Amino acid sequence: MSFFSRFSGWLTWLLTALVLCSAGLYNGFPLVTSDSGTYLDSALRLVVPEDRPITYGLFVRLTSLKFSLWLVIFAQALLLAWLLLRYVQLLVPRLGHNRAVQIGLVALTTWLTGVSWFCSQLMPDIFTAAGVLALGLLLIGLALGRWERVALLLTTLLSALMHSSNLLTFTLVVAGFGVAAGLTGVFRRGVVQFRQWLLVTAVVLSGWLVLPALHAALGGGFAISRASTAFLMARLVESGVMDEFLSRNCDPADQYRLCAYRDKLPNDAIAFMWDGNSPLYQTGGVLANQQEYGQIIRRVLTSPRYYPYLISETIQAGLRQLTHIGHGDGLTPFRENTNPFWKVGEFTHYELKEYMSSMQNRGQLEFKTLNERTYGGNWPRWRCWPHCFLLGCAAM
Repeated sequence: MSFFSRFSGWLTWLLTALVLCSAGLYNGFPLVTSDSGTYLDSALRLVVPEDRPITYGLFVRLTSLKFSLWLVIFAQALLLAWLLLRYVQLLVPRLGHNRAVQIGLVALTTWLTGVSWFCSQLMPDIFTAAGVLALGLLLIGLALGRWERVALLLTTLLSALMHSSNLLTFTLVVAGFGVAAGLTGVFRRGVVQFRQWLLVTAVVLSGWLVLPALHAALGGGFAISRASTAFLMARLVESGVMDEFLSRNCDPADQYRLCAYRDKLPNDAIAFMWDGNSPLYQTGGVLANQQEYGQIIRRVLTSPRYYPYLISETIQAGLRQLTHIGHGDGLTPFRENTNPFWKVGEFTHYELKEYMSSMQNRGQLEFKTLNERTYGGNWPRWRCWPHCFLLGCAAM
């Protein structure tokens, strides 16, 4: 490979990364949500949070060089740019060798979807997409070199460790792919190598041990998340299943602390998890309720009487997730006396002025046009449905 070809490849990669973090550049600072402060705190103190992995905190600590939070979202953009460019090169070979076309296709994807708004956040959410993209390249088994396969496997494992839900998501992806490939004869015809699928599956499954081991090494106990029972309880409360359970199990012989709040349960999971007046915090918080919530959840999951409710709610929730696209959710101002404000100031004090003067913190971000474009709302009604479908799928 000539020097010019190598240089143009690196330049394309860097320019694509800049396109992917363009939302942060437009905002004037990396975007934050209410959870960003927790991740920054884990990066500063190397303490495992109660309700999420420490992995993203370690990523922030490493990529920021403890100097600038801009470096974090640029590192995210570089990872995502590499994956997207590989898809362009492998799936569109006639166009994939034209550097301008590569950048243009990624820029079009950025304009049509909310990818840059997630890539530019100080949040691990973008790693769900990165992990799925890496899995796709590995499972499809396209022309990949040895070291590229290693890099993709490491990307998959890293992405799985970033968020506890990613472990379950990636496990379902590889398991579902394996079942489908077996039933359709994909393995038998050699379209996908069975050994390659086994290797990818082993890497994904290893995350179920690697993450709790990492937490244990940092003093957080051998657990994926100490708040898993609280999150599950919040979902059961939101679905109404817990109302049914408590109506049957709050007699004096089988008393739970939660019974005292059976008529005061919040209507949604967010209020149950984060409202300081919710039953969760009125009874001592996440760790104080681990044992009781664990017992209740086991009783629900082993009682067939609740299965119709659980199945119905699972289907409804899945359909809502597939059809809901809400760019900008959570990107409200976080100024003085908020956790993100305190942690940004503690992490990189000299960038606090940039943070405060960002469009987000001046309340100037507007997502109506992007959401309408993603849903196809600006297309003539008679030709809307195919664009709604295609663009909606692209944005999820």
